[in-house]
Amino acid sequence: MRKSEKEFTEQNLFNIKKLFYDKLALNEPPTVTRSDSSFYPPVLYPSDPSAQTKKSMNKRKKYRKAIYIPVTAALSLCLVTGAAASVGIIDLPSILHFLGADRIGILQPVHQVSEDQGIRMEVIGAVRDGDTTEIYVSLSDLTGHRIDDTLDVYDYRVTGGNANNAQIIHYDDANQTAIVRFLIQGKVSKNRITVQINTLMSGASRQDGYNVQVDWKQLLQEKQNNSYEILERDRISGLGGTTDIQLETDPIRVLHQDVTNIPISGIDWMHISNLGFVEGKLHIQINPNNEIGEYNHGYFYFTDEQGQKLDIPQYSISYGRYIKNGVDIGGDYDEYVYDLSAVNELDKLRLQGSFTSISEVIQGNWKTTFNLSENGLSKTGNVQLDANGASQANVTLSAVGVTLTGEALSKIRVEDLSIEVHLKDGTKLSGASGFLQLDQDLIKWISPKTIPVNDVSYLLINGERVTLQDE
Repeated sequence: MRKSEKEFTEQNLFNIKKLFYDKLALNEPPTVTRSDSSFYPPVLYPSDPSAQTKKSMNKRKKYRKAIYIPVTAALSLCLVTGAAASVGIIDLPSILHFLGADRIGILQPVHQVSEDQGIRMEVIGAVRDGDTTEIYVSLSDLTGHRIDDTLDVYDYRVTGGNANNAQIIHYDDANQTAIVRFLIQGKVSKNRITVQINTLMSGASRQDGYNVQVDWKQLLQEKQNNSYEILERDRISGLGGTTDIQLETDPIRVLHQDVTNIPISGIDWMHISNLGFVEGKLHIQINPNNEIGEYNHGYFYFTDEQGQKLDIPQYSISYGRYIKNGVDIGGDYDEYVYDLSAVNELDKLRLQGSFTSISEVIQGNWKTTFNLSENGLSKTGNVQLDANGASQANVTLSAVGVTLTGEALSKIRVEDLSIEVHLKDGTKLSGASGFLQLDQDLIKWISPKTIPVNDVSYLLINGERVTLQDE
């Protein structure tokens, strides 16, 4: 039998024993401990916030049968050969080396694999603290170079919860493997979790400063005479930005479609299909005109003559539902609406754009299902996030992090939040980052290290002390 080129370590033995006793429900405590307590913070690749409005895709394709490797099969092979690393035994520290040992310690190994379109998805490990499910998934290209550090998990589903987030947190260039962390917020009624990915995107590049030529003189001459149409409710697939429109009752006015064809230099996937004023507000209508245009995204903005960006109230409307491959896709038109009433010299405005272009879209069906028990230990409290008392939040502390819930949390910028976890021995964990807005009334802070819940004395959130009680 061929000898493994990788060293069989105590860590491999630890993992084998843990899996073995968990499987047999003997609950024997591990006899090997890990001394490495170092922590390497995850590398985050922020995405364009405007892309969040594009995640309503619902496409399906036929896929190759998923490949599942049972824990018992992997375990028996390892015990027979003694070469754990060579046959795929789960070694979380080697795979998730950017996490500290104590952080990895609360993850349950999963090792479920699905392959489609030459892409391999493996659910490495996961943890559920009651309200939050945290899942680590690796994605590798077996046939080419389609996975890179710009990877965006565009269309996905994870069972359970009412809010979710998928973010690439590490990219291994040598193996062309990306590790994605899924966060699912909300109570899960069952221990069976399913992770499904339908669309992946990569090769994203973002560029500001696209110039759009606007004939202000003609626009202003036609300002009072522009015609429009009122959209039927079932044609509207989304509203974005700051607007006081009541979708249920207010008429939604948009320009007639495809009146112009104004190109934008450097952007080949869309054009301006109409431009004009409707009831005093400037409307810019775009129509993505090829396949990749469904996934690319961006926005327009105004600058003054010196090139300084101007803060102009705006919102956007997506509409024009259509059917593709038997699936209701949503809007194929986007219309951006700007209130220029406070601008004195419109002819001195400069219209520019910021757009993200995607070079690779991969559609398939990657799907795995696994059991995930709950780590239920938690403590609760409450905090006032502003001086006026308008933003009250309930606080839940778990081994994974801190959850904030409250009606006014949509008004809180996560960039403005900070936290300190004070332990009874006088030490503390702190973070000025790691906050995610998972829903309008829900913010989550993910701790870089496992939180010893019973050893926590109190929290400081934005300097406010939070007294904790057992849940």
